[in-house]
Amino acid sequence: MGQWRGKYLNTGPPRGPGHYSQDGCWWWDDDQQQWFRLTDQEDVLEIEAEDIGGISLAASLLTTLSSQYGNGYFRFVARARGADRRWPTYAMAGATFPAPRPSPEDVGAQGAWLETQRERFQELHHQLLAEGWRPAGRGPHWWSAIYRRPDIDWDTPPDAYERTQRSA
Repeated sequence: MGQWRGKYLNTGPPRGPGHYSQDGCWWWDDDQQQWFRLTDQEDVLEIEAEDIGGISLAASLLTTLSSQYGNGYFRFVARARGADRRWPTYAMAGATFPAPRPSPEDVGAQGAWLETQRERFQELHHQLLAEGWRPAGRGPHWWSAIYRRPDIDWDTPPDAYERTQRSA
């Protein structure tokens, strides 16, 4: 695993890697170099497996014809439902991996590809953790992890955290 970063498929909140304050009420965003107050609302995310060929007919034909034995290429997609009306839904796609069609669900049929699939899952998982997502459960598949994270008050003044620390 390298320094891979997932690709956002549509606009989501401008939240990058960072960390929570000790009291858990603030988020430090490494990209914006600022503390943001957390709200009492949460975003919820679930990881899905998406057939790259399934996103268009041309992609489906290309991936099927260019692979041996009708295998395809998939990617893990983290789909989020946001509390903020500006970003009600958004998604991040992970790197692609090979798998037999119709689904990577049959772990026994994955053979040597299973390790690559698990690496791709771990890459996305680590990026989600870095962006403040916390594991919150499992879905019906081995990759169907569910995460939650507090929503951010994007109108937080740049010096708000420092003011609360001085007054404490």
